[in-house]
Amino acid sequence: MRSLQSKFLALTVGCVLLTALALGYVGFLYTHKLVNEDSTQFMNLFCEDKAQEIDAALMGIEQSVNTIRDYTIEQYNALGIGGTGRDNVDAFVKKVQEVSLHTVKNTEGSRGVYMRVNPEIADDQTGFFWYRDEKGDVNEDSLVDFSKYTKDDTQNVGWYYEALENEDAFWIEPYNNLNKNDWIISYVVPIYQDEDFIGVLGMDIDMALLKEKVDSVQIYQSGYAFLAGTNGALYYHHDYPEGLAEGSVHGKIRKVLNLLIKKAGQDSLVSYNLEGTKKEMTARQLENGMLFAVTAPVQEINELSSRIIRLFLVSTVVIMIFSVVITIHVTRKMIRPLKELTEAAQKVAGGDLDVNIDCESKDEVGVLADSVQQMVNHLRHYIDYVNEQAYTDALTGVANKAAYKEYVDKLDKRAAAENMKYAVVVMDINNLKKINDNFGHEFGDMLIRDASRLIQKGFKDHTVYRIGGDEFVIIIEQPKQTECEELLANFDNGIIVFNKNNTKYEQKIQIARGVAFHETDSIDLFAAVFREADHAMYENKVMQKSKQTDPPVVEQSQTIT
Repeated sequence: MRSLQSKFLALTVGCVLLTALALGYVGFLYTHKLVNEDSTQFMNLFCEDKAQEIDAALMGIEQSVNTIRDYTIEQYNALGIGGTGRDNVDAFVKKVQEVSLHTVKNTEGSRGVYMRVNPEIADDQTGFFWYRDEKGDVNEDSLVDFSKYTKDDTQNVGWYYEALENEDAFWIEPYNNLNKNDWIISYVVPIYQDEDFIGVLGMDIDMALLKEKVDSVQIYQSGYAFLAGTNGALYYHHDYPEGLAEGSVHGKIRKVLNLLIKKAGQDSLVSYNLEGTKKEMTARQLENGMLFAVTAPVQEINELSSRIIRLFLVSTVVIMIFSVVITIHVTRKMIRPLKELTEAAQKVAGGDLDVNIDCESKDEVGVLADSVQQMVNHLRHYIDYVNEQAYTDALTGVANKAAYKEYVDKLDKRAAAENMKYAVVVMDINNLKKINDNFGHEFGDMLIRDASRLIQKGFKDHTVYRIGGDEFVIIIEQPKQTECEELLANFDNGIIVFNKNNTKYEQKIQIARGVAFHETDSIDLFAAVFREADHAMYENKVMQKSKQTDPPVVEQSQTIT
């Protein structure tokens, strides 16, 4: 007959084994689900970020062409005063040509610029076409003779008639300029003054600009990016540098592109199998209509998940072995540590990673507890890393709008429950739009970074949120009586020192600010406090602008950092 002790030991060992298996299985399911969700979020955020970088270059090109268009309309209005005689039209075209030449020389990736004047205003050959050669020199080229082609000849004159018909700007998909042996894309803008059709303006862009940006993208170990069209064409891929026209795409590549077009822009990843390798991809549509796609092998995407799963499996085996040995020898001592481990496993399985296993035992149970704690710490570290990437502003390094929204969504409940006092500081950079319009977004970004550093320095012990292009918010919980005044004074001193030592801008940097308080007995919600601070900020902005009429001008020789 078995003793009561042996029965108790058998029962205890059986329960311990089942607990260990349950811990490993639940941990496996939760970890697998969590890591897959984080991998999907990372792929989408990475794709969105890189697509925005390419869009910035494309929008810069659009801005350059639109600037020429606006100048053309201005000169056309002046032409109307002097009449549309031959001499006046030639002078009008010459002025537009001079501005266009300057613009094409200073636009990244530009290969040429052209304008064709409406034949009803001038003769059929009025306009210009300047093209950049391999040496970088810009030379004048001959105009297309419209009389030799029909309106349906899209290869030679389609750009003109499509602009005339659409009455709106558009991008031409990549094509090979046979005359110049260049692979280019074009941005074409029809020029109208009220109902008057003046002509068509366009700029050719070297596809090498987009190639270079796409080739610089790498995700995981061997992941890469490529460009495709919504019509099923493959514009650029490292295996197909010259792309594949819609009619040339076939087989598995056709199936992959069909999947991409169907699910582009969705949050879920697109799974496919190419040449025996399982892959996943996501895509975003660019400013010019192209699809920017990022793809990587599933094995690399799930590498972290696989490592954690193996860690769980090994940990489960270790738990089982040590639990049996320790239970046999020290049954009573095992009750408390095993209970702690079970509770920790339940928290992890329930999604609570704020686990601290306090086990003073120096035997195998202590080792087991340390292993589980390290496993949870590693998982928590990875999740913190992913969350940091999702809640950090890429330009300035401060907390972004997503982090701000998550914090604010909980603030009203906390303030009511904790009877909490807080202060809201709203800041806005003066003259940012003028800097962007006059000197480009690169200089505007430099101003934003400088302003962000000044704000962080002035409020170094508090979280700074960037919630808009030039707008920042700081929320100070339980501020002391003079704390806000001291922080703002420190911030003001920082701006004074910066402006005193400034070598980047000809004018002083100005950052408008407004402060509002939520008292402990106040029933106002955060939105009302924010509006009050925002209103105070705008009053401060008006006061500051009354003392400075011009925006801070960036020195042209200043290196952007």
